[in-house]
Amino acid sequence: MKADELLIEDHGVIRGLLHQLEQSRSEHAAERSELLDRLLSVLDVHVQIENDLFYPAIRDVSPLYAIAHAEHRQIDDQLAVVFRTDPTSEDFHTEVKMLAATVEHHASEEEQEMFPQAKALGETELETLGQAMRQRQQHLRTSAVSQTRLRIKRETLRRL
Repeated sequence: MKADELLIEDHGVIRGLLHQLEQSRSEHAAERSELLDRLLSVLDVHVQIENDLFYPAIRDVSPLYAIAHAEHRQIDDQLAVVFRTDPTSEDFHTEVKMLAATVEHHASEEEQEMFPQAKALGETELETLGQAMRQRQQHLRTSAVSQTRLRIKRETLRRL
């Protein structure tokens, strides 16, 4: 799988989780918390493979990587707001919608502008990069160190 295809696949998973969060009901706080934890896990791995592998690889063919880094920080900031919001409140739904809009802007910009620019790397390079990203993704999902880092990040977001 090519790098851009892997990231588009991730975007679909993230959009799906955000949709589930938007559709969730305030009386199902435990479900909301579980969905939020899953979203954080997927987003965290996604951002790491973009920052560590994809963006450095496309730096010479797309000037958008710097903007994408800044958008990751915006997403983290909005995610922190959602984590701090009571999942039984109406504010939770509002904050999730704001997070979804921020994520959608970022993902759409990548898919419509950055990924076409990345094609300048060539099919072989995108395939090789995609394989490296998939391996890194699998490692990050299963590594004890990554899980500990994710737990610390989750607690930090709740306190910001």
